[in-house]
Amino acid sequence: MDLCVMFRTYDGGGYDLTLSAVGDFLVQGAPDFGPAVKQIEVTLFLRHTSAPRATLGGDLKEHRQLRATLPKTVYRRAKGKVEIDVASGLLSKDVWARKPRPSLPMFVRAIDEVTSALSLLSKRLKPTDAFDVAALLSHCEAAKKRMPRSQTALKSLMAKLKAQADSKRAALSPWERLDIDWEEFHPAARDLLDDPFFWDPTDDFSPNGNDTGADLLESYRDWIKRRKQAQPMQFLERLADDWGYESFAAIDDEHRDEAAVGLAFADLKLRGECDPEARALALAAIERQRRETEAAKKWKHREEQLQALEKIERKLTPGRKARGGKGPAR
Repeated sequence: MDLCVMFRTYDGGGYDLTLSAVGDFLVQGAPDFGPAVKQIEVTLFLRHTSAPRATLGGDLKEHRQLRATLPKTVYRRAKGKVEIDVASGLLSKDVWARKPRPSLPMFVRAIDEVTSALSLLSKRLKPTDAFDVAALLSHCEAAKKRMPRSQTALKSLMAKLKAQADSKRAALSPWERLDIDWEEFHPAARDLLDDPFFWDPTDDFSPNGNDTGADLLESYRDWIKRRKQAQPMQFLERLADDWGYESFAAIDDEHRDEAAVGLAFADLKLRGECDPEARALALAAIERQRRETEAAKKWKHREEQLQALEKIERKLTPGRKARGGKGPAR
């Protein structure tokens, strides 16, 4: 069973070095608790005590209102997945403001909060669900007794946990490593984008792997749920407004090009097709990115970026010969 710990603030969220280690630590060496639950995802909704960033006052208000409704537990029985959202006592500034290094106070506090969150399982699961909640909680309590007591011990523990995770990950196929919930995407998306590269959330050269493309994918997902007939190009203008720009054209070149490419592939992933205007915009962006990359003769990632751009362009222009005349794209 996997235990994933994430955080959420009024202006973002995701994974944190210390919080991610909490989940791995609590289930380290755990026995099989039963087949009904394969993954538990705990999201800590952090407190925010300072003034919000400009234009995000409404987001902070919404975040606080949402915190007031927690905890919330969702069991997706068919997937064997439990999602638990809890209001955390941790402050958002402790995640955003510090450098990405282990934090012992945060680790200790999060251990208690996550263990408490797991106790909610007993109310959410049915007696007929094959999962031993009591055994899980007992294992977590035992883990708390061997918690690191110093910053040095925490660093050592996290290095060990990372080595174990890397070893486990190395045994997986490229597709398994991505751990994608395909129900969140169009049924044809995997066939259309048949290379793990296009789905890798950690590859900055992947269309939705960089920060801009990743944020756009989730925003576009929410947007099309509410606007079934709306055009993708309308979304870009709304996105620009959300980012504080007068128009999409006013966004700086780098982020505008990343957004253009990200939208084309978000469309393929979520609607199973790419809007012609979005495709044309993305291809123009790719050409600009290629020119800039080719000019960066001393950049150590130059060739990697050029290869990624070639792969992205071929996917948007099926049947086109690869650069260098190596035959049709596949």
